[in-house]
Amino acid sequence: MTTLPHEICKQIAQARREKGLTQSVLALEVGCKQSAISMLEAGQPSKLSKENIEKIASALGLTLQTTQAKLVTSLGEKKGFCPNAHCPSNTPYIIQGELIFQPRLQVEKHCAYCAELLETCCPNCATAIHAEGSYCTACGTIRITNTLPADLPIAAWVVERRRELMELRKLTNFSSPEG
Repeated sequence: MTTLPHEICKQIAQARREKGLTQSVLALEVGCKQSAISMLEAGQPSKLSKENIEKIASALGLTLQTTQAKLVTSLGEKKGFCPNAHCPSNTPYIIQGELIFQPRLQVEKHCAYCAELLETCCPNCATAIHAEGSYCTACGTIRITNTLPADLPIAAWVVERRRELMELRKLTNFSSPEG
């Protein structure tokens, strides 16, 4: 079990953004899954091995070893989604007892709400994003990893979060994924 101070997890996320890397690109570089990067950045490093955390830090230049990062150049008109489960662009749902998020596809490099780098491909199979949905159309995996605390009452959180999102979208005239 690996433990890190929450501040270190935030520094890792910041370093990745500063390098212009999406979670998927970094995961491919270090040989882990995007969900592992997401959990680490959300302050859940216990889900990763010490070796993987060291690879991630090294890839971001957070140790003496420097790894050449693959930079995301330009998204152009590629569609992408925000991988941040806490982002207002992602609407939570409970389907068959499982928490999933409906991401709103965007065409910018960064999320319009939280400024996270958008994912333009499936975190699991690297298929380019070209359709709405919570699941990859090629491999069927969930696009956004649930990084909420395990002890959070999910059903109540989803109801409250959807209410908050409706209010926010009314105020900003930002359309929901459904419409």
